[in-house]
Amino acid sequence: MRLRSFGLALIVLATACTTAPGTTASPTAAPSVDIKRGKLDIAYSAFVDLDVHRVSSKKALTAALDGIRAEVKATNGKDDVPTPDFDDVQEPVIAEFKKFEKAAQALAVKNPQLTADRIADAAIASMITASPDCHTVYRGKDGKLYRSRPESVSGTRGQPPAGGTSIAPGTDEVGLAAKVTTEGIGYVTFREFLKSGTYDVTAQVKKSLDAMLAVGAKAWLFDLRGNNGGDPPQTMTSWFLNGEPIMKIELKNGAGGTVTAKTDLRLPQSYQLPLAVLLNGAGGSSPEVFTLGLKENKRATVVGQKSTGCLGATSETNMSDGSLLLVVVQEFVGAQTGTRYNNTGIPPDVTADDAAAVSVASKLLLDQIAKGK
Repeated sequence: MRLRSFGLALIVLATACTTAPGTTASPTAAPSVDIKRGKLDIAYSAFVDLDVHRVSSKKALTAALDGIRAEVKATNGKDDVPTPDFDDVQEPVIAEFKKFEKAAQALAVKNPQLTADRIADAAIASMITASPDCHTVYRGKDGKLYRSRPESVSGTRGQPPAGGTSIAPGTDEVGLAAKVTTEGIGYVTFREFLKSGTYDVTAQVKKSLDAMLAVGAKAWLFDLRGNNGGDPPQTMTSWFLNGEPIMKIELKNGAGGTVTAKTDLRLPQSYQLPLAVLLNGAGGSSPEVFTLGLKENKRATVVGQKSTGCLGATSETNMSDGSLLLVVVQEFVGAQTGTRYNNTGIPPDVTADDAAAVSVASKLLLDQIAKGK
């Protein structure tokens, strides 16, 4: 699953070290053994300073040291270096990092079989697991990806039902497929919320809705199973709301505001048909944000299985050697209920496996049509 930020009050961290108020950056005295000290300092400072879950310095540094120990054990080395007595503080502190540095140096001296890059990768990859989140990821300079939260993907991509009137064949950049089923359900699926210099999925989906409405669509079924995310989806959500709050933003230090549907983006009444969204564990991020506001405002019924649970935004730290650290700095929560869906997923209103999801959702929509909802 591609990780994307939504650009909502997005914080971008410079590659310089972030420190707690009243402190200065750690000195750069040459160590006796190279452990990529500066890189580790930057990663530690960024992670502890920005993590929305408020990971402690002690937890982060202990995990980093454990990561080096695990690498030592994997090479049959010597890991008999005690863990320092770290203070349990909520910000990056130079003195605490120095404790870690001393222990890491001791391990490096005892284990010359480990390169400095390997030590740094092991430390950072383990450190971020101290606060697991789908957004928090480290990519080493060799391109290898380390996730703080194991990625569990289950389910298939959306598959258009047979029959009906085809509107979009599913052959464009995002596999956009749209059709009006034989029962009159306007079905649409695509694999990415893509907006580039040559393609805008929001515009293309709107064209498909226009065409489906013209041939008699009586309800909408958005099949977002296996959708990888991408561009912010709030425009699409606003199509079906009327100024209601879409979601609240939570920051490390408290509330970060509310994202509200734009009334000028609401589609005309002829488009305000019964609506269902299909989700499963094979997709997340933008499709979850699209669904969040509709579910919270009871505008759509969610059918299928629990989604991945990746609702937030990241800060990006680029290292001088080409490696990259992403740290979650925002969580998106339900604006009406305050429910936290990040790292837990959006549960369906109606459970259905992938094989039955389209038929279950279609029956639900047909029942709503019959009742005049």
